[in-house]
Amino acid sequence: MKKAVITILGTIGIQNKKATYISKIPKIKADPDINTFPILIKNFSNEYEIVALHTDYAKKIQTEVIENDSEIKNFEFKDKWKIEDDTEFDEIFSKIDDLISSYDKVIIDVSHGFRHLPILLMVDVIIHNVRNIDKIEMILFAKEIKKQEEYEFIDLKRYLDLANIAYALTTFERNYTVANNVKVKDKNFQKLLDDLSRFSQHILANSLDELLRSEDNLVEKILNKIDQLLRDDKNIFKNIHRLLIKTKEHLEYFQNLKDKKNYEMLFYIAQEMYKKGYLLNSVTLLSEALGMYCTWGLKKINPKVKEKIEEYEKNAFEEKNGWMTFKLYDLYNQAKIFYIKEDFKFNFLLTKEDKKWDKSIVNEIKPIIEKENLFNEKLRKLSSKCDKKIRNNLAHANTAKRLSDVKKEIQSTLNQFKSYCIINDILGVN
Repeated sequence: MKKAVITILGTIGIQNKKATYISKIPKIKADPDINTFPILIKNFSNEYEIVALHTDYAKKIQTEVIENDSEIKNFEFKDKWKIEDDTEFDEIFSKIDDLISSYDKVIIDVSHGFRHLPILLMVDVIIHNVRNIDKIEMILFAKEIKKQEEYEFIDLKRYLDLANIAYALTTFERNYTVANNVKVKDKNFQKLLDDLSRFSQHILANSLDELLRSEDNLVEKILNKIDQLLRDDKNIFKNIHRLLIKTKEHLEYFQNLKDKKNYEMLFYIAQEMYKKGYLLNSVTLLSEALGMYCTWGLKKINPKVKEKIEEYEKNAFEEKNGWMTFKLYDLYNQAKIFYIKEDFKFNFLLTKEDKKWDKSIVNEIKPIIEKENLFNEKLRKLSSKCDKKIRNNLAHANTAKRLSDVKKEIQSTLNQFKSYCIINDILGVN
């Protein structure tokens, strides 16, 4: 395994008196010295290659420093570490990236170096840490305790966790996704990111009961984790309180939907998915919500119809003989058809696998529904617009319309659903 300590040479030389260095980091035994460079060589050179990025001027000064240190033998500066022109930022960044990429494990020292050099080094470290949190072992910095006299080695690596966490939470806030490759060392935060990733998978798959209504309510679980982190008194976590609170607010929006009627819950989530740019998810949920609303309408016809539909819904959550005989998708689609087809007659909710159930539906439910004239012109137009004009178009690579036009149509359809089914409740289900 190739390991390196990468440092940027400064210009504190033998003309300066030795300063006191202290360290609580186990790998570093710190004695008084001119600067951190000889300390790094003496503590790490047996196990790590010491990579010293340098200008000609810095190299000249630090060569004198290590030549005057009797504990350091045969240290060699390599040409590939040389910074030819410290104003060529892109070239410097490329050199740094190549160096870090060439090692399996890296310790970074940012105690010295002029202005932009440590900044470029840290930017590249952040990028590498997103790819692999185990690559960067430490970020060493000699913190000044007493001006030019006393310094303490500290490890800044924990701030890399903050960078990854901030990236993950910001991405979640924008589009409800968390990249699977974003990892952090802190176990509590890693559990949070894992759960947010599961949330992303469920919401993009329209698996909403798993999020909100299962025994393992994922949203509630994540909210509890966030509350624990917000109560944590570690100063480092206070830097991301705002992001945690933002994430909490988004999840509370979903949590507040779980007690609404199923069609209302889906409508509000469809509205949210539209805002995040998930157009196919939005219109798919809206289509499902319309089927749910029509199911509620059928329940209002007659207590016997209501009883049978609710029995069907209950059975739809139970797998029988390895097969879902009762399917909610069928229920919602068939319920919708009663309201969008004039004088439509058919055998409602037949399963093909449960003959006893089928017989009861044909004998008890079919005659009741067939007596009703359920056709509703507003729902017909809404369903046609949602399913045929928008969803089918999006599901087939959106070949027919510009994206801006599709977005306008979805917004219009969302508004119509809210007007017909929630505000005015044209089927009188509330």
